[in-house]
This record gives sequence, structure tokens and C-alpha cells, in this order.
Amino acid sequence: MGWLNKLFSKAKPKKNAQYNLNVSMKGYQPVFTAFGSNILYSDIVYSALMMKARFFGKLEPKHIRIRENKTELVTDSSVARLLRQPNDFQTMYDFLAQAYFMREKDGNCFIYADYYISNANQRIYTGLYILLPSMQPIIQQDDSGKLFIRFQFVNPAREVLFPLEDIIIWKQNMEDNQFVGGGRFSGMANADLLNSLQAYQTSKEAVAEAAKLGCMIDGIIKINGYAADDEKIQQIRNDFINDLQTNKTGIGVLDNGAEYLNIQRSLKMVDSATLKEIKENVLLHTGVSIEMLEGKFNETDKEAFYENWIEPAAVSLAQAMSKVFFSQWQTSYGDRVELYPMKIQLMSTSEITKVVQATIAAGVFTLDEYREMYGYAPLPNGEGLARPRGYNNLDNEFGGGTDEGKTNEGNQA
Repeated sequence: MGWLNKLFSKAKPKKNAQYNLNVSMKGYQPVFTAFGSNILYSDIVYSALMMKARFFGKLEPKHIRIRENKTELVTDSSVARLLRQPNDFQTMYDFLAQAYFMREKDGNCFIYADYYISNANQRIYTGLYILLPSMQPIIQQDDSGKLFIRFQFVNPAREVLFPLEDIIIWKQNMEDNQFVGGGRFSGMANADLLNSLQAYQTSKEAVAEAAKLGCMIDGIIKINGYAADDEKIQQIRNDFINDLQTNKTGIGVLDNGAEYLNIQRSLKMVDSATLKEIKENVLLHTGVSIEMLEGKFNETDKEAFYENWIEPAAVSLAQAMSKVFFSQWQTSYGDRVELYPMKIQLMSTSEITKVVQATIAAGVFTLDEYREMYGYAPLPNGEGLARPRGYNNLDNEFGGGTDEGKTNEGNQA
């Protein structure tokens, strides 16, 4: 692929450059233990993480410009185009969901923003690509003081050096290193989670083993008297089993020289309350409840989940993108990236109606925006771009007639 060749030849170190490894303000080499963690081998942790990634994929990133407390939506910039279509292989939903997954998995998500320099000496961005290095990258500094980040890749196997300023580093769990996320403490937390996962796995295996043990032995045939002939004992057993299999009454017959002793099973398994407690202890590390995984959570639960997990991640990614996309001059003029939530999806129909009632008199939203709140498609031919002011006007825009013969009750929101 052309972009891969371009990517791998993008940054080349100077021939005589000297680099210092693992730059850190604290003066020691940080230890990373979260990378490559196997906590995702658990079905319950993986399901919780994928649920969070799906939620995050619903966000809508936008290029905006804030000047004099007024927010302007920028739609014609190269950044705006990337935020609608990040690359030739992924939709924005796919991109955001994968980026969130990698950040949760490795403590960082590294994103390369490909670009070229225009005749006006401006960066024109052409693609966003999530990097999948084989190990934690290394921060280096050349003899001029410029910072680089070195990645190692497996397929194709090579090492690539990027200017640090060209890589979007979406961090999680900022601890003892200012360049990347993760660290010794999140590694300890993962170790605690692994203990909980071991208990969960053992509980599931105990249930399976108990089921197997319950099917192993149904009873014992006791041979009365001394029998030195092993073949005779085996023949008595086989005749009894064959009698049970071929006899429709389910009654087996033994002679007076043998006796069948039934085994009463009393299998001990993990009760449902204990298993649920173990699950909840595992999910405590993910921020997702059992009810959420089962789809049994209400709007209040959704809102709390969004505010605690999705919104902080959205703010973090928006700032990381803005840092790479925009120069200091552009930032001073208010250019930034924001990830807007589809918060209306977190509301019930009654809550949406309250929003409509509170905003319609002021003409806050267009017809299409109101329709979107209820899950309807936009009106054709741009008819939904009008901003209704009051219910009477809303009826007119929808083709409900004129104001003639109507009261003003609908205008009192």
C-alpha cells in the first residue's frame, strides 16, 4: 500500500544524530507493565470493553472555531474532512471504536495523521491511521533537543522513527511519564484484576467439572461371594447394562449372586449469588455492570456511564487531536477538535419531548434536528432546514395547515 511506504519513509534520522533514550522529567526509566496484558482473554472483560467502544464510536468529531464566545463549525478544512472519513478503509465509527479498544488494551492509542505541505506552506491532512506497534515505543531526543518516538512493527517487520509532534498519543491512566499513558500502578491494578479473573474462571470450571462428575458413575454392581474369574464379573456387568438398554421398562434383572447399589449424587457447585458477586468484582474494574451487559439499564444509568467513562475519553482524544492538527497560531484563533455525543440517544421519549417543549419557542433546532431526536430521517429537498418557532409553525412546516382557526396554546412552551 502506498500510504504504508510513505509512512515508513516519512521520518529519517540525521546520519550523525545522537539520541538519549527514555526521556523523563523524573530522571529514571519508567516501567510499563500494562502493555500486552491478557485480561482481555476473559469473555466478561472483553464484552465490557467492546460495549464501551461501541458507545464511544457513536461520538461525532467536529472541527470548530471559537471566537468571541461564538462557536463556528468548520466544514471545508482538511481536518474536517478527516473527521468525517478518517481513511480509505474505515468509517469514523470503526475508527473511534478501534481507537478506544486499543487505548483500553494498551494504555495508549497511537494515531498517525498523514499530510503533505501545500504551496502555501500549510499542512493538508489526508488520512488518520491507528498504529499497532509490537511493543511500547521509545521516546528519544536528538542532539538539537527535538523529540522523536520510535516504533517497532511486526508486519512488515521494521523500525520507524517519527517526530513526536506528528503522532496523536491518546493516553490513559497518566502516571509517572509525561509522554505516554500507563505505568506501574495500572499494572498493579491489572494484577488484582487477574486474581479476580482467576476466581471467575475457577468458578466456571467448577460448574463444568461438577456436571462431568455427575455423569461418570450411576451405580455399583456388587457380586455376592468370591469370584476369581474377572471375565465372569465383566460378563455380569455387561449383561445388566445391555438389559437396561434393550428393556423398554427400564428395569434391569440380576440373579441372586449379584446386587446393584445406586449412588446418590450430592454435587456441590457455586451458587448463583456467589458467581454474581465474583462477576461484579471483575466488572468493577471496567465500569460496566451486569445489567448494562444484559441491556437492562435505564437512562440514568446511561447518563452516569457516559459522564464517568465516555465523556472524559472524548475530551482527552479531542485535545490530543487538536495538539497535532493545529499550530499555536491556529489554536490562538480558536481552532480545536470537539467530539460531540449523541446525547439524545441517552434520553427516553418523554425526556426528548421535554427538550422539544423547552426549545421550540426560541427556534433552537431545525426541523431535521427535531426529527433526528426521535429517530426520523431528514426531510427531502432541504425542507427540514427551517427553524420552527412554536407548535403552530411546526405544524405548518410539516404540512399541517395554516394558523387559521388555531389557538396560541401550542406557542406557550
